[in-house]
Amino acid sequence: MSRSMLVAAGICALVACGGCSRQPTVDLPAEAKAIRELDRQWVAAVAGKDVQTLAAFYSLDGVLMGANAPAVVGRDAIRKWFEAAMQAPNLSYTFTPDVIDVAASGDLAYDRGTYQLAMDTPQGRIEDNGKYVAVWKKIGRDWKVVADIMNSDRPVGELAPVARQAGAA
Repeated sequence: MSRSMLVAAGICALVACGGCSRQPTVDLPAEAKAIRELDRQWVAAVAGKDVQTLAAFYSLDGVLMGANAPAVVGRDAIRKWFEAAMQAPNLSYTFTPDVIDVAASGDLAYDRGTYQLAMDTPQGRIEDNGKYVAVWKKIGRDWKVVADIMNSDRPVGELAPVARQAGAA
């Protein structure tokens, strides 16, 4: 076989392959829907004060960054934080994702939205609302939160009782 025939055969093979080196196609809407479902389960876990499930949403090295409090690093520390937070009397916490954006690679996403928090404290009922961003990473087949940050729309002075009561400060 001549050199030109080998080159032509190679070109035909590459064209026929149609991008053999491309990554498999990711169903981005399905991945976003999966994260939206995890968000729904998260809100249900708060309502049920299910600390184990809440901690399991995070990666082993996940970080929770609440308002006016030090970062909580690692799933075990996050579980302990939730154990303290779930002790707040008449706790109510919900959140609503506004945007869930999954990277084209299908292994990283962010979830941005708003939250509503209410609880009783010795100083009286606290009602708070704010916004959050959660960064999700696909680990194996599971989505896990690697970074979770929230901040209140209320002035800083009004947050201190919430942080102390929830065990964050």
